[in-house]
Amino acid sequence: MSLIPLILAIIWTVWVKSYILSVLLVIASIAQFYFYRNEPLPSLWKRVTIVMQFFWLLAAFLSSTSYITLGVVLPLASLYFMRTSLHKEREKLLVLTANYEQQMELLFELRKQRHDLQKHTTALLHAGSDEYLSEIHSHYTQIDGILRGESNVVAGALYAYNEQAREKGVSLEYHIQHAISGLPLSEYELISFIGNILENSIDAAYDYSVASSELGKINFYCRKQSGIWIIICKNDTLPLDDHTIERIFTSKSISTKTGDHEGIGTQEIMRIVKAHKGTLDFSVIGDEFTLKIKIPDVRKILV
Repeated sequence: MSLIPLILAIIWTVWVKSYILSVLLVIASIAQFYFYRNEPLPSLWKRVTIVMQFFWLLAAFLSSTSYITLGVVLPLASLYFMRTSLHKEREKLLVLTANYEQQMELLFELRKQRHDLQKHTTALLHAGSDEYLSEIHSHYTQIDGILRGESNVVAGALYAYNEQAREKGVSLEYHIQHAISGLPLSEYELISFIGNILENSIDAAYDYSVASSELGKINFYCRKQSGIWIIICKNDTLPLDDHTIERIFTSKSISTKTGDHEGIGTQEIMRIVKAHKGTLDFSVIGDEFTLKIKIPDVRKILV
């Protein structure tokens, strides 16, 4: 059905002996066939494209001007560029969906803590062990430190990566003087920004701990000073070669993770920093990787 306008256009151009146009239209029809097959586009978009192609074909037929049939390619070209915005929206939806799950995990943990609080209180009254008291204090203050002043979106992300680090046997410590939620980023950018920084750090620290048999450590800092947000993340890492270091946070970045990766996360971090007129620096000293980002506390005004 989607190829009918192009097939009719090919038949008509052959009939009027415009063979060059016929060849071009055959190439366009093949391209459209594979494009529709590989891209899950909305059906409405496809129907509108077909209608527009029919109008171009009708205009060529009524005016007896064969080269106007090339207009049937224009709606297809427009559809090709429209898919870029569709992909971006789908990526945002995936990120926000994942963050919703992170928030639900945090909510479940808070409910579990509330449920267990009475049991712990009773145990403290009867036992009073210093070791037990220290363990309870550490567990509850850890969650409190993550929640303090943060929005649900950021709190869910911080908790999720804290749990991910714990499961991998990596030490992750937050040093947040001013709530990350205050950064002048959209919710989607915040999740992507925090997620890519912490995910890269956790993976690098984990690889380090596996190779060295030592505890991989991460320290994440966030503060605001003189109208500038300063985010610093330090993590243990395996030695990086000069070629990898030169390409980190560029469009040609190579992932520092083990396995086959393209370093897309570092590119996204740089994109967000540049979009908000910030600066990004990093250094590798010995087994420690340090990322330092500065973003002006300037809000975009929506008109």
